[in-house]
Amino acid sequence: MKTDKDLRFLSSCENEDLRVLCDILTHDRLGNIRITEQLTSTDEYNRSYPEDMLFLVPQISEELLKYGSNTITTFWNGEPDTYATVLRRICRQMDVKTKEHDDVKTMERNLLTELCQDALNKMSERELRLLANENGIPDKRLTRQALTATLLMAIRTSRPILTRIVARIVQYFVELVTVRGVATAGIETATRAVGGALGPIGWAALGAWTVYDISSPAYRVCVPAVLQVAYMRLNRFEKERRVA
Repeated sequence: MKTDKDLRFLSSCENEDLRVLCDILTHDRLGNIRITEQLTSTDEYNRSYPEDMLFLVPQISEELLKYGSNTITTFWNGEPDTYATVLRRICRQMDVKTKEHDDVKTMERNLLTELCQDALNKMSERELRLLANENGIPDKRLTRQALTATLLMAIRTSRPILTRIVARIVQYFVELVTVRGVATAGIETATRAVGGALGPIGWAALGAWTVYDISSPAYRVCVPAVLQVAYMRLNRFEKERRVA
């Protein structure tokens, strides 16, 4: 099975991150197996999940591309779209600007930056100051507006800061998509509870969720899956930078 060139890096990612990506693709917000998924019935899944996820990378990659591909295109070509094509489609869906010749890393960074910006704009001044302190940004003389602008500049220019903030926000998306054991509470109650527990960043994630929640079922899977992939690439790069 041939893995898309832009997803080959998954073979060097951590087991837990791969398991999260797999869960997004295979289970809904109630913990039920998705009707359209084709992973959990395979021998590879039964042998490898959840401890040996590296052996599932080709299957995970293929499943992601199937969700993100145009079904008509897949039918005629006999194969799904590339990850770059799927990512560009997601950026359009989330109103993230891209240029015709942008590569995958650029599009992913723009997508993650836009998500962070939306979250920062919804945070209270207290939470902005806490976030600034966490990332070593002097904040005592800054107004709320100046603090927001400083943090926005930081996520655009500092990969470590972007990585830390992205990790928190993507986690919230994952919790919304793979939440388990809430069938009796109902989806609406569960998402309100998640938002309340997570604060403004959680509500920012919920707000962004509605962008694709009303779209096709594929987007409900593909958007958080692409965000997880983008985070995994960013996190891997940052770890390699620290080692170097």
